[in-house]
Amino acid sequence: MIRINLLPRKKKRKAAPIEGEQTIAVGMGIVMAFAAGLYFFVHVPQQDELDVRKKSVSKIRRDNKKISEITQDFDTLKASFAAAKKQAASIKQLNDARATPANFLFELASILKPGGGPSMTAEMVQAVNRNENLLWQKNWDPSNVWIESLKEKSGQFTLVGAAQSDGDATQLAHRLSASMYFDNVQPEGSTKKQVKAGGTTIYSFRITGKVRY
Repeated sequence: MIRINLLPRKKKRKAAPIEGEQTIAVGMGIVMAFAAGLYFFVHVPQQDELDVRKKSVSKIRRDNKKISEITQDFDTLKASFAAAKKQAASIKQLNDARATPANFLFELASILKPGGGPSMTAEMVQAVNRNENLLWQKNWDPSNVWIESLKEKSGQFTLVGAAQSDGDATQLAHRLSASMYFDNVQPEGSTKKQVKAGGTTIYSFRITGKVRY
């Protein structure tokens, strides 16, 4: 007996394109491998280098901070040293100017001033009081002498002038010898000469010595 199947036939399912899926999977694997390569061989070394640089920068900043703290104290010390050096230079300048020709003239003016006298140390005061040869007349009139020239070079001075008498020149020499600003005062004697105008007689003198610096 022959059977006839009147039901419609079921269509067979087509197989999935396995080959295409494999291609996609391989492509994804290549991409992931490339990304992993970039990460491990490019990004990681760069990140390590960046970390090293950050650490280096941090160390430099710490060192700079320490140097700034040290140099801050150094600048203060440097300023103090400069001020002390300047002060020492000023003191030295004052000491050097103590017996300069200007001071020499001031001392000479004090000696030649009526009622004036030399600047003396305590030791010289005692020496003058003990030695009659060093004493001078307290009522001496300094207007009896006048200065014609005064030279000072390398600590040596030469004083040339004239006086109404030989004793007036001696009085001036005594006062110069007692002054704390002069040493080794040597009067070289006076020479009598007559001035033609009015026939007045005067005594020229010359005194040498050392300026005490």
